[in-house]
Amino acid sequence: MVLSALTLTAVPAHATATARLTLYSDTAFSQPTNSITYSSCTPFYGTVPGQRVGSFDNTPPPGCQVVLHSTGGAFVLCIGRAVVPVAFRHVVLYQIRSGTSVPCPVA
Repeated sequence: MVLSALTLTAVPAHATATARLTLYSDTAFSQPTNSITYSSCTPFYGTVPGQRVGSFDNTPPPGCQVVLHSTGGAFVLCIGRAVVPVAFRHVVLYQIRSGTSVPCPVA
C-alpha cells in the first residue's frame, strides 16, 4: 500500500490577488508596450509608449478594472485577452481603478 502526503495551504479570504496587465501595440499580442503587476485598486494612471494599443491581456483582482483613455473616449477592458476596437487604439493613458469588468468573449 502506498500512501501519499498532500499538503494544503489555506489562503485567507481577504488575501490580495496579484493582477497582471499587458498592453500590446499590435493586434497579434506580440509587441508588448506595457507589462505590469499590481495587487490593489488604488487609482493609478500610466502612459503608453507610442500611444497605440492594439490588444491586451488583463487579469485584474476582484473589484478592479482597467480603462484605456483614448482619443475615441474611455474603453473598459474585459477580463482576459482581446483586441481593442479600432476607435480606441490611440491611447493617451491607461487607468487602474475600482469597478467591475466582464470576461472577454471567447473567439
